[in-house]
Amino acid sequence: MRDRILQAALPVIQRFTIAKFGMEDVARAAGIARQTVYKHFRSKDDLLVGVYVRHIEQLHPDAMRAAAVRAPSAANLAELFMAQLKAARSFPLFDEALDPRVAPYMAELTLNAPNLIAALEAIWIPILERYRNAKIVRSDLDLPGAVRWIAYQQFWLLTHPNVLATDDGQRAAWVKNFMIPAFLA
Repeated sequence: MRDRILQAALPVIQRFTIAKFGMEDVARAAGIARQTVYKHFRSKDDLLVGVYVRHIEQLHPDAMRAAAVRAPSAANLAELFMAQLKAARSFPLFDEALDPRVAPYMAELTLNAPNLIAALEAIWIPILERYRNAKIVRSDLDLPGAVRWIAYQQFWLLTHPNVLATDDGQRAAWVKNFMIPAFLA
């Protein structure tokens, strides 16, 4: 039922916008009672985070798979970061989440959502452990903290795409030269 609700929610949110969709709209699209939606999601915010988590669980591991199997190196860690950034851009609500009226709300919502952070940890912690075992990243690196930092940096790069760089090549150089060194042994 939870997946059915999430599947119905995305087109509803796209149609009504992040700010204006309602639980009743989602219930109607899913063909269920509004109370059933509330049994699975406490609020609109919880449902919206659920939509994001579903996207992360479905697309990000595939986007990162090719880079994840390569031998651990600083360059490959930067490539993983950029692959996840690219996967985030494919999210159907991406452009709307960047709207200046919505972006601060989305940053607060997503970066403080335990289930979203858990989804990112499920992807990143095994990678960071592998890189730590290969002595690429610091042995004292707080892995959950590193995942939150990655999420914040990626959100910042996504919401301010031209502040540091004007294209992905420049962004990749920024990531390689300034962000990834924070992890390195």
